Amino acid sequence: MKRSALGFTLAELVIVIVIAAILAAVAIPQFNLREIDATWFQEQVRSGIRYAQRTAVAQRRCVFVSVTPTQLSLLYGDASCAITGAAVRDLAKDQAFVLSAPTGITLTAAPNPFSFNGLGQPSAAATVGVAGKTIIVNAESGYVQ
Repeated sequence: MKRSALGFTLAELVIVIVIAAILAAVAIPQFNLREIDATWFQEQVRSGIRYAQRTAVAQRRCVFVSVTPTQLSLLYGDASCAITGAAVRDLAKDQAFVLSAPTGITLTAAPNPFSFNGLGQPSAAATVGVAGKTIIVNAESGYVQ
């Protein structure tokens, strides 16, 4: 007598599970890539603003944070706190401190540019937007949140 096949063999099930796992490992990370890049870049921008504040205090001079839609850069100011155009150096890379936004992520700032004086106080309360998320610089304390 011939039996009719009512189910899958163990080998067929294992092959389907392996193929599904490979597809999941390749496809799932692509769904959240922009969100991950935005979060990572927001942390870099926050760190860059804190670096501007620490540099201003350490060197007892104005440091400006300048924002364009695609990058954040740090510039020195003169004794009257006017932009000189000289770039703050990134000590790790030994070049001008510039953070470039990943593709599809935009930056905004109000006011733009804003500065920190030699005591670490900001010129005004500032907000920096990174892909819809906001970084706030407190006017009184200079705290970057």
